[in-house]
This record gives sequence, structure tokens and C-alpha cells, in this order.
Amino acid sequence: MSDKLLTTREAARFLRASEASLRRWADSGLLPASRVGRRRARRFKEEDLLRFMGPEQGGPSRTTTGLPRAISLENMFIGLGSHLGSFYSSDAGRLRLGLPFLRDGIQSGQASVLFALPEAREHYLQALRRESVDVAAAERSGQLRMLTVPPVSPEQFISLLEGIFIDITRQRPGPFRFLGEPVAGLAAVQSVPAFLSFEHQCGALAKRFPMVILCAYDVREFDGQTIIECLKLHHDTFAYELGYFLS
Repeated sequence: MSDKLLTTREAARFLRASEASLRRWADSGLLPASRVGRRRARRFKEEDLLRFMGPEQGGPSRTTTGLPRAISLENMFIGLGSHLGSFYSSDAGRLRLGLPFLRDGIQSGQASVLFALPEAREHYLQALRRESVDVAAAERSGQLRMLTVPPVSPEQFISLLEGIFIDITRQRPGPFRFLGEPVAGLAAVQSVPAFLSFEHQCGALAKRFPMVILCAYDVREFDGQTIIECLKLHHDTFAYELGYFLS
């Protein structure tokens, strides 16, 4: 392993993430960095980058380094605590990010929660089966959880999620993933203002757990103003290549 200190640009290339993400992870303490020179430029060690990636992506084992601080999504490393929004306009578009988000989590031993209306949920499950994922086994082990929510207030919904996330962290140490379809969230809280309040609280909730939340918006079900407001509530997405989250 090289002892060379990498610049922010070089480290971003190494992790296949944006430079903005590297700076944010370093400033928050997720990723160790040193400061050099008059400009106090950040420098990164390769061993720290590998530790950040975790064993599923070729980093050292968890027994010697602790838990990884990011998950992989189609070769992009997403820092834990992220609340992301993706936007699609077709059934095929739904699966472009949603499928690898769930599949890669299951295949790497991470817990995943799927929150969607029945038709969309079945669309995801069929796609997972086509990818040779044993959905039934994942459900039996608790690695894959299906979430259904009756009509609730935003605060009740957040309390429900918090309980689920606490239970997951007790049963399965390490990162976990939450894929939610906002159409299902809107059906649960029953109004756009209540839904926007819920999304706002989700951002804070994600920061409390070793997880990544991906909200998959079917833009056919929302007006333009609501989509703009939702973009604002998923500012973590802007740390990455925004176009990647548009299908």
C-alpha cells in the first residue's frame, strides 16, 4: 500500500465520489484527513480510503477496522447518514437505482427496508428474483423487510421508523439501507404539506443511524412545485452527480 498522501481530487477519483463529498466527509469526521501547507489543503491516506470503503469493496476486514462508513451504489460510495432523492418517469426508470440499491445491500449482508405500494413493491421483488436474489430467504432472516404504514401523522411515521431502525441496529450491526417510494409516504400521511414535513424530519433521522435513505420519486405522481420542494429536502443528493439520480 502506498504511503503517498492523496489530494482531494485524487481521493475523490479513488472512491468514485465527488470532491464535495470528500470535503463533507472529512469535515464531519467520517473520513480522516490531514492539513498541509499555508492553504491547509486536505490530504488523504490510501489506507483510510480503503477503511472507509469497507470489506465489501476490497477494504480491510471489519474485525480490524470497525464498521465501514459508506455504502456502495453502482460503484459510487455514499456516506452513511445520507438522505437521497432519485426521480424517475417510467417503470424501467424505477429500477435503475432502486434495484441495485436493494440487491447490493442484500448481497453484501446489509439489512434493507422496502417501503412501497403493493404494485411497486412487487415490481422490485420480481426484479430482485431475476437477479438471482433469494427474496424469501432474505425476508426470513430479517435482512429484507417490507414496510406497510396505515394512515398516520408525520410525527407518528417518524416515530415508527425510528423504532424499526433501532431494532435493525440491534439485530444487525453495520450499515443498512432504506428504499422508500414517496407515493406510499404520501398515501400514509394523506396530504402534500404533511408529506413535506415528514421528508424534512427524515433528513434528521438518517443522520442518527448507520444508514442511507433513498427516496424514489415517480414524477408522474407529483406536480412540478412539489418535486422542486422535495429536491430542496434532499440536499445530500447534490454532493454527488445529480444526473445520476434522474431516470
